[in-house]
Amino acid sequence: MRLALIRLFSALAVLVALTATPAQTVRAAPEDQKIAAVVNDDVISVHDIDTRLALILATTNVEPTPEARQRLTPQVLRSLIDDALKRQEARRLNVVLSRAELDDALDRIGQQAKMTPEELAQYLARRGVAMSTLIEQVETEIGWIKAINRASRDQIRVSEEQVDEELARINENAGNPEFRVAEIFLPFDAGMDEARVAELAQRIVQEIASGARFPDLARNFSQGASAAVGGDLGWVRKGQLPEQLDAALDQLAPGQVSIPIRTQMGYHILAMIDRRISEGVAGGNAKVELTQAHFPLSQGASPEEVAAQVETARTAMKGATDCASFNNIAKNIGSPLSGSLGEVELRQLPPELRRVVLPLRVGEASPPIRGADGVVVVMVCRRDEEAPSADVRDKIEAKLREERISALAQRTLRDLRRTAYVDIRN
Repeated sequence: MRLALIRLFSALAVLVALTATPAQTVRAAPEDQKIAAVVNDDVISVHDIDTRLALILATTNVEPTPEARQRLTPQVLRSLIDDALKRQEARRLNVVLSRAELDDALDRIGQQAKMTPEELAQYLARRGVAMSTLIEQVETEIGWIKAINRASRDQIRVSEEQVDEELARINENAGNPEFRVAEIFLPFDAGMDEARVAELAQRIVQEIASGARFPDLARNFSQGASAAVGGDLGWVRKGQLPEQLDAALDQLAPGQVSIPIRTQMGYHILAMIDRRISEGVAGGNAKVELTQAHFPLSQGASPEEVAAQVETARTAMKGATDCASFNNIAKNIGSPLSGSLGEVELRQLPPELRRVVLPLRVGEASPPIRGADGVVVVMVCRRDEEAPSADVRDKIEAKLREERISALAQRTLRDLRRTAYVDIRN
């Protein structure tokens, strides 16, 4: 729970001005009594929408035109409806917030924003938001997180076997690309038909192209579990996301944003933050003993000659099942560059060779690699790497639990939407 709270507080601190007045019961001031929606027993006022909308326009670089206000208003209202549902669920479960939890949250927000509490209040006041508004929003999110964590006690268990399986998947992916990705997710079940969801997704992409910040839009419009942290999904590998999203990852360079991508659940907009080659759990700390077979090429070899030598290398090393048989084959090639490379740390290998060696098991020959003066095939004769520490296993367990809690939060909110009485006034 603490990890989830820290993520929430960091997200709020980065864009604290996005905090808006939540849905409340009917107010005294006449202009606030105009009702925009009723959510079960709670009321959302037009003033609530105007406050949230004004702050979004001020902090996302979206031009505050009448057209922008008109197209963003429906999704702002839906976000406020979700806020009301979260508070109601926390009340149903008798979630109680302590003063210490609230103070801790506000302290973190101030630290992340590099503001004193007084400066924070002034910052909000200049934008027409009282400090009490921020407090109410923080209370809503803390209550929701506590409610989901309470519900997850009986529903979510991460076993040692599941940690082992995740460790194996991480190591199997060693040498392959990983992607740091952010997402805006717009589901079909949020009270909008598919055509309207598709239209909203396209408008969000247009706003990003016009200079709007992706994390800001994700916090305000994404219905994914990562919305609170600006849509950041962290590092993902192929196979972790739906097939349509996997296909899009290869097409994006760091800094690029995808077009809206349709899946069975809704529309996704991806932002590529960074790419890297996975080093597995042990990473560059592993030591390996390598041997190589060298198949020489003449200087200026033609592409046809290179292709022929690659095929020769592939065919020759098919029979190598361990380093002894590998070295016998390499010796018969007659190249003085064939033979043992000794023990090396993975981190010391050139990036291209490290990418090849990382996923190799002991006794497994690599594919042919084009070098400066020939084609080489390498084999790992011994691999020394420490077993994952308790700290590594704890982090993996926490990550798996966070993923399951996030999925539970998304399912719970979806179910609350489906069963709620929501009366949207025109």
